[in-house]
Amino acid sequence: MRNRHKFAFIICCSITDMIAMVYGTLLFLDLVTEENIGWNTLFLNKMIPITILSWLFSVTYFRLYRMDVLFNLDDFFRNSWRAFLTQRILWHSYIFIFQDKLLYFFVSKSNLFQLSFLLFYFLLSRILFALITGNIKRWVVKSYTVAIWGFNKTSIELASHLEANSYFIDFLGILNENSAEEYTNNEDFSIALTEAINNASEQNINELYIVSKPDFISDLNYFFELGDKHCMRLKFVPDFSSISKKNFCSSHINNFHVIKPRNEPLQNAYNRLAKRGFDLVVSSLVIVLILSWLYPLMAYLIKRDSKGPVLFKQIRTGKKNEPFCCYKFRSMYINMGDESQQAIKNDARVTPIGKFLRCTSLDEMPQFFNVFVGNMSIVGPRPHMIKHTIDYNDHINNFMVRHFVKPGITGLAQVSGLRGETKRVSDMIRRVSKDIEYVQRWSLITDIKICFLTVVVILKGDKNAF
Repeated sequence: MRNRHKFAFIICCSITDMIAMVYGTLLFLDLVTEENIGWNTLFLNKMIPITILSWLFSVTYFRLYRMDVLFNLDDFFRNSWRAFLTQRILWHSYIFIFQDKLLYFFVSKSNLFQLSFLLFYFLLSRILFALITGNIKRWVVKSYTVAIWGFNKTSIELASHLEANSYFIDFLGILNENSAEEYTNNEDFSIALTEAINNASEQNINELYIVSKPDFISDLNYFFELGDKHCMRLKFVPDFSSISKKNFCSSHINNFHVIKPRNEPLQNAYNRLAKRGFDLVVSSLVIVLILSWLYPLMAYLIKRDSKGPVLFKQIRTGKKNEPFCCYKFRSMYINMGDESQQAIKNDARVTPIGKFLRCTSLDEMPQFFNVFVGNMSIVGPRPHMIKHTIDYNDHINNFMVRHFVKPGITGLAQVSGLRGETKRVSDMIRRVSKDIEYVQRWSLITDIKICFLTVVVILKGDKNAF
């Protein structure tokens, strides 16, 4: 059941989704013809291939139709909408680049009907898919049974994961969860495990997860051969709960089992390439469309307000703890005390124009030059002064984790209300926890979301911006 039914379900989903995307484009083309807008014929003829290619790229990037893991309905829904949004952005970008009727396109009836149809389809189809996955086990005569042997913290977490994603398997739970027996040596453990495998075979269990301490497993080959004799898949899961109290991430390098303290999506080269591409596109647009006129205007106002340079340049801590020169519009008087001191509310060092720059975050705009040359990213942990990095690293154990990625103009901590002066170490601990959460859960959609929230926070006004 696990493989063929999941395969059939995923294939049906992919086919119906593609048909819906193509039909939405056909609907758009039909209405465009009726509206007589005057689109280029060669341009319109490419709309179907562009729809297919952009949808294939989106579902591939977000791995919407995954076959190699347990099926997770929440991830399927989340990635469905991510893929849909990405496809729409790519599709509209094609029109933006190759057509001159963009304004009319967005308010046209053809675009409205196409978008309404696709939104209705995705909402209805995902509800239908949820109903199917919730009842599919009732329609299967012989299900694929999975169980766990070994009662400990790791097996409880594994059981919770399997139970939450058991749409295409019949999860029986932990077989020995009511047993109070504790094993003190390898011989007793081997005897108990052999008996458990034999009993599992009598219950027609197809796959058995064995969760135990690594030092109890003396001969894996013997147990694998025993499982093979019963036509049962055995999977050993080492229990490290006694030596590590935190969640960690594990992977494989050939036959070597590697344990890492956390998952880091930006360790993947393709993810880094996507993030760098996003940074280059956004920073280029900002430099050409905004800074080209904002920089001369700010230079005039800053020079008129007080003596000194237009840009404030400061050495800050970057990726891999390497220093770099961070740019800002100067918002303070020069030679006014220690530059390493954090800005506070009603700071006497801030110039009149500087108050406006800091409240609106316009003083950060030159950092798009840092992004363009590769010192910073649009989104990431905010860079600190070298002195502050050294000080906080002595008080916060995992402080340097935030430097595993490039620092950002904005970040998850900033849109979560953790911007500005840090009067206590506890304030910095909360900010660092958000930075580490970003490192662990990065995605291109997350970056776009944080950029959008940053604009919202600036427009609403941030009480911590001073």
